[in-house]
Amino acid sequence: MRIVGYIVFLIGLWMMVSPQAVLGLHELRWIADYAFPGEAFIGALVSSGSLLLIGKTKANNSVNSH
Repeated sequence: MRIVGYIVFLIGLWMMVSPQAVLGLHELRWIADYAFPGEAFIGALVSSGSLLLIGKTKANNSVNSH
């Protein structure tokens, strides 16, 4: 599930960046042609949700391990 979480995170990151591509280099403005209204907000939600798929790592040294 961790790999799927990272892939979903990258998709969300792309969704946040693509609407802003119109302000960047002329060669990268084609990215903004595929953006839809509200895509940056939805991308933020997708990226945040992907953290649930990535999950927490297990702590090796816990305070209450005795």
